[in-house]
Amino acid sequence: MLQDHMPQRYYFRLVSAEGSVEDPTGVMAANLNQAQVNALAAIAELRAAGELTERSGSWTLEIRDHQGTLLRCLRLD
Repeated sequence: MLQDHMPQRYYFRLVSAEGSVEDPTGVMAANLNQAQVNALAAIAELRAAGELTERSGSWTLEIRDHQGTLLRCLRLD
């Protein structure tokens, strides 16, 4: 399928019991797996910068398409 090879924009949302953090910009990725790799790298950067701490509760990463459809949900325990 041609659509699988065309980059798409994916959006991320971090969700915890205390609230959520939206990514209004998103990233361009060739597929959902690449978007997940990019998101996990960004989360590692947030943790390294102290902006996302382990003590702030259990976080879930939601990956959505441009229409807001939930494509994947990952627990970040």
